[in-house]
Amino acid sequence: MSNEKALVPVTRETWALIEEIAPVAFASRMFGVTKEQAMVVMLKGHELGLGLASAFEFIHVIDSKPSLAAKGALAMIHQSGELASLEIKDLTDSKGNPTRCKVTMKRKNGFEYATEFSMADAQRAGVIRDKSGWEKYPANMLRWRAIGYCADVVFPDVIGGMYRLEELGVDVNADGEPAESWKVVNDDSEEEKTLTQGVSKAIPADTEATTPKSPENAPETPQSAPEPKSEVEAKVEAGDNGNLDLSALVAKGYTPAQIMAANNGRIPGTSEECKAVLAKLEAENA
Repeated sequence: MSNEKALVPVTRETWALIEEIAPVAFASRMFGVTKEQAMVVMLKGHELGLGLASAFEFIHVIDSKPSLAAKGALAMIHQSGELASLEIKDLTDSKGNPTRCKVTMKRKNGFEYATEFSMADAQRAGVIRDKSGWEKYPANMLRWRAIGYCADVVFPDVIGGMYRLEELGVDVNADGEPAESWKVVNDDSEEEKTLTQGVSKAIPADTEATTPKSPENAPETPQSAPEPKSEVEAKVEAGDNGNLDLSALVAKGYTPAQIMAANNGRIPGTSEECKAVLAKLEAENA
């Protein structure tokens, strides 16, 4: 099954509904997303076959990037109808302590792949921390890691090529969801909150987020007005390495119809696609 066949088209009715729900999702503070990020989460979820509300359960915004929990990846795989077989082996030592997990996935087209993740792998990666899920529920933690890595190889089209939480350095709990010990800095209030989803930048709970302050009574230095920068230039200067996501296009005022028209009828899913779409739309409006 190709990615194009898997995508669910975004209709005007769906877009109108997303526009109505996004402010409510933001105001509720239940999902830890801005209005624009809520729209992107629902768009991405709808495109991959999730309900608009259930998209928030599986897709999380970390460092302004939509990312997927391993549980969400598995849910999408089951829902796709492309899974021929799934085998999960939890392996232990002589004392019954979990040592590794092996996951094998097979598609209906015959493609099959197996991957393992062990406690030794976790130690090398430095993810085992005091009082974390790795100490309390090691079997579950191994299982979700192995499932995520296997899904990346066998079903990249089904999961939309999204980053997984672990790839972005986020601690997860025994259910494969973002651990509650992760803090985020809210872009709107600059207030630190403990959430299960990231609004702006996720950081470990034992790390203090600080905002540099200007010294009091500092003299103002007159500066000439800088020349306006393009969206891509502004992103690069801000240290984002030129990465763009769909929220940047939506925030700039482009409609879904314009975005999809500039991307061959599809919602862009990668930073490269977003940059290409932005360049094309800016050129058309120049």
